[in-house]
Amino acid sequence: MTATRRRLGLLLLAPGTAYLVLAFVSLALLLVSYSVRTEQKSTLFAPFDLATWRAALGDGYLWSTVGTTLRFGLLVTVLCVLIGYPLAWCVRGLRRPWQAGAMLFLIFSPILVSVVVRSYGWAMLLRPGGPLGGVLGSWLYHEPGVVLALVHVELPFAFFPILAAVRTLPAELSEAAADLGARRARRFWQVQLPLTTPGLLSGAQLTFTLTISAFATPALLGGGRVTVLAQSIYSDIQQLQWPHAAVQAVVLLVLTLAVLAIFGLLGRLVGPRRPL
Repeated sequence: MTATRRRLGLLLLAPGTAYLVLAFVSLALLLVSYSVRTEQKSTLFAPFDLATWRAALGDGYLWSTVGTTLRFGLLVTVLCVLIGYPLAWCVRGLRRPWQAGAMLFLIFSPILVSVVVRSYGWAMLLRPGGPLGGVLGSWLYHEPGVVLALVHVELPFAFFPILAAVRTLPAELSEAAADLGARRARRFWQVQLPLTTPGLLSGAQLTFTLTISAFATPALLGGGRVTVLAQSIYSDIQQLQWPHAAVQAVVLLVLTLAVLAIFGLLGRLVGPRRPL
């Protein structure tokens, strides 16, 4: 019976998995193929030429854009985790269901609105003469303004995986540690934090991946002064520089896969150990 259910599960998974693998592999191969063509012959039947890669890797502007993209990813991820982790514990501690529901709706509400609308909203808040323009000075069209808006956009993606981990943590564990004499700080560092780390890493992984591929918010809040990889790729496509755009897309894909691998490794190192 178990083997039959396993085979049925694999059979149900096969179409969706095949579609996802086919789409990912074919698009990745297409990007790599375009990246090894010349600027003038961006077709699949043109001869291979690494001139675009050599020019791109020696381009200081590309590395500056990569640095800005990674800096945004790191800053936004750290801020979202620092805000989302205590917020998840506060939501778990709410006694009345309507309070928890209202808080969850408030945190989830940014996802209900288009990212373009949210970014325009932040631009209106930060503009000179706007509600926050006089307090935060010249954050609009500069990196702090982009980071502030990205934290608001990406916070739900960090918060909900953390909340799922926090809610599955049995209250009896903390009570047992307290009965054994552990103080609040020790209970947090040695019981609660290690057991909720997988959710924290999942939220950080999702936030970092979405941030380094964000386009609308950096474009609208950066005003052309702040450039990330997604904007640079879009600009090259507009100018029909497809091989150069493909090189940057491959770099972004490699960064994303590297981040996924690092977070996966961290999850294995600090996650709960399976019994032998």
